[in-house]
Amino acid sequence: MKRGKQQIKAGFTLVEILTAIAVIGILLALLVPALTEIQKKAQNTKQKAQFHGIEVALEAVYTDMGDYPPSEWDTAIYGNYAAPQRLAEALVGRDGLGLHSDTLYHEDGMPAGAVPGDPSLYKTTTPPATLDNANLSARKGPYLELESANAVTLSNLYGTGNFGSLVDSYVLADMYKITKNKATGKMTGSPILYYRANTNLVDHDDASPLTSTYNAFDATGTIASSGFTMSVDSLTSSSEQHPLRNTDLDLFYTPTANPNFTDPPRPYKSDSFILHSAGPDGLYGTMDDVFNFEK
Repeated sequence: MKRGKQQIKAGFTLVEILTAIAVIGILLALLVPALTEIQKKAQNTKQKAQFHGIEVALEAVYTDMGDYPPSEWDTAIYGNYAAPQRLAEALVGRDGLGLHSDTLYHEDGMPAGAVPGDPSLYKTTTPPATLDNANLSARKGPYLELESANAVTLSNLYGTGNFGSLVDSYVLADMYKITKNKATGKMTGSPILYYRANTNLVDHDDASPLTSTYNAFDATGTIASSGFTMSVDSLTSSSEQHPLRNTDLDLFYTPTANPNFTDPPRPYKSDSFILHSAGPDGLYGTMDDVFNFEK
């Protein structure tokens, strides 16, 4: 009786497996950068859309109030209340009920002529925080839909240290989700920096910020005596200060300069305001920063 032919076992050799792994590795090396670039473009598109919404809202504030919110850092006028906080107050109020028409954009939230013990424009000093009809009728806005404004308190971004009475003041966070909101658990972005143009000045020079249309120091004010600067720090570390803080203002003036006008140098958005996102890395003054203009 003849023996049957031996069956050939199906399978992959070691060389074939290694070749397949190498091919998959090459494909991943090609695909991952492409996917990263797609994700980056999607984030930038969302950021531009957010800036557009803020621009429309600020124009409505201008119509109602006669001017854009102030951005200059001046503790004698505004206390330790920085430009990003004033931007949030203008667009949603300090309580989500809109901007009070008597606001001075001061950290205490008081109207002109107030004395100690007077109630804030935004809530009573004792709970429950009730507001009368006169207060509510004096409100403008909110100019941004609360659900999409991305307004976040400093305490929910950075924790409760270093901010004193301003710990529950709001900023508008950008669309780059790099830190966890301590209240909601959702990822959120860095505070949007805000600069108002001084249309009485005609210059754009890091050597003379005080006489330029835009003053880079608007975004570098100290929020507390500890020296922690909300406006220009990475969210990952309250001690990590970026060079834009005080030493390298060119990090603001170079990307915001309009190359078509050099004598004298002129910025983009020279008659209104600049919005500044730290971008995906959460640091202001780096290559991935995003502004509310197209270069």
